[in-house]
Amino acid sequence: MAAGMGPPHHRAAVKPGAGGSAGGRRNLRMALLLLLPAAALLLFVFYLPVGTALLEGFREGPDSSAYSLRRFLSLLTDPYILRLLRFTAWQAFLSAALSVVIGLPLGYLLANRSFPGKSLVASLVMVPFVMPSITVALGFLIMYGTNGWFNGVLESLFGFKVRVLNTLWAIVLAHAFYNGPLVARMTQGAWERLDPALEESARTLGAAPFAVWRDVTLPAIAPGVLSGTVLAFIYCFMSFPIVLSLGGARFSTLEVEIFTSMRVLLDFETAAALAAIQAAVSLVFAYVFLRLEGRAPALFASTRARRPRPLGGKAGDAWIWVLLAALLVFFGGPMASIVADSLHDPRGGVSLAAYERIVTAGHNFHLGAPPLRTIQNSLRFAAIAAVIALVAGTCFVYATVRFIGRRLPLLETLSLAPIAVSSVALAYGLSVAFRGPLSLVPQDLRIPLVHGVLAFPFVVRAFRPVLEGVDARLIEAARTLGAGRWRAFVDVELPMAVTGLLVAFALCFGLSVSETTATLMLARPEQVTMPVSVYRFLAARDFPSASAMAVLLMAVTGGVFLLGELLAALLRRQRGGRAVARNA
Repeated sequence: MAAGMGPPHHRAAVKPGAGGSAGGRRNLRMALLLLLPAAALLLFVFYLPVGTALLEGFREGPDSSAYSLRRFLSLLTDPYILRLLRFTAWQAFLSAALSVVIGLPLGYLLANRSFPGKSLVASLVMVPFVMPSITVALGFLIMYGTNGWFNGVLESLFGFKVRVLNTLWAIVLAHAFYNGPLVARMTQGAWERLDPALEESARTLGAAPFAVWRDVTLPAIAPGVLSGTVLAFIYCFMSFPIVLSLGGARFSTLEVEIFTSMRVLLDFETAAALAAIQAAVSLVFAYVFLRLEGRAPALFASTRARRPRPLGGKAGDAWIWVLLAALLVFFGGPMASIVADSLHDPRGGVSLAAYERIVTAGHNFHLGAPPLRTIQNSLRFAAIAAVIALVAGTCFVYATVRFIGRRLPLLETLSLAPIAVSSVALAYGLSVAFRGPLSLVPQDLRIPLVHGVLAFPFVVRAFRPVLEGVDARLIEAARTLGAGRWRAFVDVELPMAVTGLLVAFALCFGLSVSETTATLMLARPEQVTMPVSVYRFLAARDFPSASAMAVLLMAVTGGVFLLGELLAALLRRQRGGRAVARNA
């Protein structure tokens, strides 16, 4: 049912003014109360530090106390900067488009088909998204380099090689490797919430398969696809290590220019001005996407679980097998390359020496902390960050969906800001803030807070479509039968939305485990995490140890997503069993 077109009682439970002016004031108070955690997190850990850093872009000079727009106007009329801006937007558009091309069929497969090992596949699908950028670059160099596996196979079979690295397509492919899984999981979640009765009714009325897809399925999954597209575009627009590692000297983006200005040239004013321009452009794109998403039809979630069809050897399933084979090569190749590199013995054969080194206390010279401590740090920080992001994000979504009751694109755009601002500028602003206004924050809580604010947008994007899909009439019925708002939430909304919360938690955990830039600039030696250790192993030219730590990182994140997938599958089976019992 299209949003805003249902009978009045469908929306009465969420309309701010429902129940008269007293009800409207009560809803407003509850909305403000629920928005407090998100407001505090974003204001103190993001907006104030970033605002302080970006303010440098308005300063007339390093020692000046005067501010103006002179530097911005100069940059916006510079042909080199305009060319950087056009290329940054173009590569982000191509990367997001390829991510959708990969993620849409993969989301269909995970939501609608069953096959042996599906839970394992569904969990491993998200591993690429949470891999540190430097690890992805390493995998692509090993896989697609001139003497890599890909060209080795081409040369042996067809007698020629292709140039992949140092091209635009290397950047686009690496970005799709990252963000295709994100689009797939967002699409999968939207597909699983679609009531199969809607598609069955359309087919019963004589609609052709394409008409069912066009008129029922696509409008229903559009919010999930658009959510994934928004995040993919912003991530690609803000990309830095991938472009620098795989694009070569010919290609540069705004983020690369910001890094060069701040860390190489020490020109903090120009870097801040460029970061402000970059943030403004990415937030404008996000706002436009969110406006389009708000116009997509919102179909209520299914009250019964979808029953995935077994994947067999029928002719109609041939394209799925081809898709699986292509995805196995695309996603599995770089990851398998890292595994193989970690086991490679320079003298020939296979060796576990790299794994022995990373668990040896004497190998902590490069890290600043024993390798096992880095693993413990990553897990502890990720657990705390995931809880912070989940609490703040869930309260934010519930306040806007249930108490405000309408889309607020500007507010949602501001909630996406943590991933729309230069990671270099964010890390710089936070390093200043933790020496000043935020100096009272305990050291062990600083990195989890930063990771939590970076993961916050993903909770909002993952949980909002789920909560919007819960039919407000079910909540109204529970309230009519005497349940309070909290009881209605626990008994009605939470069971239907818990799978979305599990996905959000796994995303937050994985993002925290893989975050590198802010951790690298803020962590003390004893707080080194797994991605930072990978970076430092590479800086020390210890490639096998870097690959071994990257393999452990992939195993940890894959295990977290596998556990979440198993819990979600268990909850879906329990929900389906209850539905069968009610219908019996």
